[in-house]
Amino acid sequence: MLLTGGPVIQFWNAGRVQTLLESDAPTIEVVVSRLLRTLRMRFRFDGDKTPPPAENQTTSLTPRHRGRIATSLEDEVWLNGAGPMMNHNATTNSLGVQDDAAAVTLFLRDRTAASAHTRRAYVEEILRFIRWCEQCDISGPLSTLSRQEFIAYREHLAGVALQTGELPLGASAQKRALAVMRSLFSFLWKTGYLVSNVVAGLSSGSHTRTGFSVDRILPDAAVRAIDRWLRDHLSESGQAPAVARRAAIVALYRFTGVRLDELPWRDGYPRVVAGDEGWTLLVRGKGQRLREIPLPSTCVAFLRQYRVSLGLPVVPQANETGPLIHGQRKDTLGASGMYRQVRAAFVEIAGSLPETEVSARLALERASPHWMRHLVGRTLVVDASVPLPIAQLVLGHASVETTATYARADISRVRQSMQLAFSPAAINDKPDHS
Repeated sequence: MLLTGGPVIQFWNAGRVQTLLESDAPTIEVVVSRLLRTLRMRFRFDGDKTPPPAENQTTSLTPRHRGRIATSLEDEVWLNGAGPMMNHNATTNSLGVQDDAAAVTLFLRDRTAASAHTRRAYVEEILRFIRWCEQCDISGPLSTLSRQEFIAYREHLAGVALQTGELPLGASAQKRALAVMRSLFSFLWKTGYLVSNVVAGLSSGSHTRTGFSVDRILPDAAVRAIDRWLRDHLSESGQAPAVARRAAIVALYRFTGVRLDELPWRDGYPRVVAGDEGWTLLVRGKGQRLREIPLPSTCVAFLRQYRVSLGLPVVPQANETGPLIHGQRKDTLGASGMYRQVRAAFVEIAGSLPETEVSARLALERASPHWMRHLVGRTLVVDASVPLPIAQLVLGHASVETTATYARADISRVRQSMQLAFSPAAINDKPDHS
C-alpha cells in the first residue's frame, strides 16, 4: 500500500488495527469517539449536552447529506460495540464477529453486493433509524434495543408520536424503512449473531402491496410531448454527437424500460447485437442477471444516428468492445451522467409545452428516468395487452406480481373497460336466453 498509494494510517477500530490510505482513513476525533463509544460503560461525556458530531458525521439525514454518506456506515459510532442480544457462542455465531458495526457491514455485503443503488437505499434507512435513536437519546448499538424502541420508531415514521421537523413519510416509504430493519435483524438472527429477533413480524400497519405510486406515471400529454421531442431530434442529415447522444439516451429509456443503472457501461454490458430479425439490447440487471430486450425500430433509428455522429459503423459489429453510450471526457457515461441527460431533456420538453398543460409540465419537471420504465410497463401490460410473463422478461422483474401492478395501478383504464362492458348499449344488445 505504501509503494502504490503513498502515506498510510494505522488506527484502532472495533477491537482491531486497520490500515488505510491517508485520504481514506478517519480523523483522530472519529477514532477516539468510536473508542469512547465502545467503552461507554467506563467513559461518559461530561455535561448534559451531547457533544458536537465529529468530522464526517451528521445529526440528521437531510438531502444535502445523503450524497456524501449514502454508501457507508464506517463512521457511525452509534453502531460500535455489542449488547446483551449478541451471541457470544462461537459455534453458533456463524458471522464470526462480536461487534454490531462489523455485523451490519457483513449484512450489507451479503444483501446488496449486486446493486449499488440497493446498497445506498439500505444504508439510508439504517442511517434514518440511527438519527432517530440519537434524537431520542436511545443508546446503541442495535443488539441492545428492545421491540418497544422499534414500535416507537414505527409511530415516528407515521408522524404520530414524535415531531422532529421532518415530514411524515408516505405509506410506501414507511414500509420500506421497516422492511430494511426487518431484513437486517432477520439476517443477524439467522446467521446466529443475535440470540433473538425483536423485529420479527413488525409491520407498518398496512398489509396491502404498494408496488409503485400512480403519480409516478407520466400523463398522456407528457408522453406525447416526449415523443414529439424525439421526432424533432431525429434527422436524416445527422446530428452533432452531444445532441444525438442525448436523444439516444432518452430513446433507450423510453422504448426499453431499462433501470437507470442498467444503461451505463459495466463489465461489457450493455451492448447491442444486430441480427437478421432486428437489434437486441443485452443488459445486466439486478443480481447480475442477463436480460435480452428486442429493440423496436423507433429506438434503433436513434442508435443508428448516434453511431453515425461518432463515426462508428451504422450496424454494431460482433467484435465491438466499447461502451454503448460514451462520455464527453472519458470512455463511458455513468448513472449520474445518464440521469442528468434525461433530466435536461425533460426540462427542455416541459418548457416547450403551453401554459395550459399544467399537469404535464409539473410531471416532467419532477420526473426521472425511472418514470419512463413505468411508462414502458404500462404500455406493455395495459395498452398493448402483452402477456405478463413476456412483459416480466422485458422489464426484468423477479416476480410476475410486480409486473401485474401496472394493470392494477391504471384504474382509469379499468374504469373505461367497466363502462364499456356494462354500458346501456352493451346490455341491450345481449341476446335473450329466456
